[in-house]
Amino acid sequence: MQKLAILTLVLALAAAKFVDTHASLAQIDSNPFGNVVLSAIKAHLQAQTPANEVNMLLNGVAAGLQQDQNDHDHAFELDTTTNNRIVEDLEKEILYHQNQISSNTQLRDDTIEALAVSEEDIRVVIQDIATNEQTYAREEATRNQQHETFVSKIAAIDDVIDAIDEAAKLIQHLSLGASFVQVKSKYETVHKRLTDNTSHSQLLQPVVVALTELATHGVNQKALTKIAQLLSEIRQQLVSEKAAKTDVEERQAAHWAEFSVHLSNEHTRLVERKAQLEVQIQEQKDTIEDAQSWIEFHTLELENSEERLAGQQAWYAVQSEIYETQTAERAAQNEIVDRLQEHISEKLSTTAQFISKRN
Repeated sequence: MQKLAILTLVLALAAAKFVDTHASLAQIDSNPFGNVVLSAIKAHLQAQTPANEVNMLLNGVAAGLQQDQNDHDHAFELDTTTNNRIVEDLEKEILYHQNQISSNTQLRDDTIEALAVSEEDIRVVIQDIATNEQTYAREEATRNQQHETFVSKIAAIDDVIDAIDEAAKLIQHLSLGASFVQVKSKYETVHKRLTDNTSHSQLLQPVVVALTELATHGVNQKALTKIAQLLSEIRQQLVSEKAAKTDVEERQAAHWAEFSVHLSNEHTRLVERKAQLEVQIQEQKDTIEDAQSWIEFHTLELENSEERLAGQQAWYAVQSEIYETQTAERAAQNEIVDRLQEHISEKLSTTAQFISKRN
């Protein structure tokens, strides 16, 4: 029973193979490549070419397909290597431009903040310079006024001392025996100077009264001695006053000399600081402008590199699709050649019968 079943199966397979051969050849013939190969085989069969030459034909076709595939593999391998290198370079370019944009953006933003600080600093410095100059002008005017007052008061004191000295000489002449008539003119001049004085009128009042009485009541030694003593005391007071005012003047002058140097030094420092800040501000503005220019430049370069990368990737996708399509086509053509070789080797009569009947 088992042997009968196997025999039945073999017979069924043989019948199926005959049907499958025609179906397979019909399928091959429907393919443009298969049609061309079958036409070539038909020409050989019609010329009664030996079967081995037909196999040689098919072997040649298969070898040609393999060579085409090898060439295509090599070309695609070169394309892949070139693509990978270009993509790697473009990705590096993109990363470089991104880093440059980031670093220049950070530099610009940091410098904008620093510029705001510098501008506030120079505003304060300019205000300090103005305050320094106002202080100097005010203090200098005060000092000039002090000096003018000192000069005026010293001149007034000197004038009074001179008048006192003239009065002392007058009293001395009278004490030595000169008559009033002889010194009357001098007396009137001295008396007028002392009477007209306004800066020390209170101090001179006793002398003016004593001289007036001298002219009214006549000259006597006791009165002259009293007047001489009074003149000496007044002169000493004036000398002391002059010394005190001179001391004050010298101390005020010394203070101004020291303070003016301080103000001048501070002014120099502030002006130098202002100049430094002006340079710093200009450098910061230049840095911001340069950073912005680099941001714009690298942004354009980034867009260009990204476009080139996209183009390269699109090109490689097309090349890959072409490679895969043509590889698949050659595989199908190789399958056709293999099937034809199989049919010719195993079912030559059936194959020849099919080929002879096709148009």
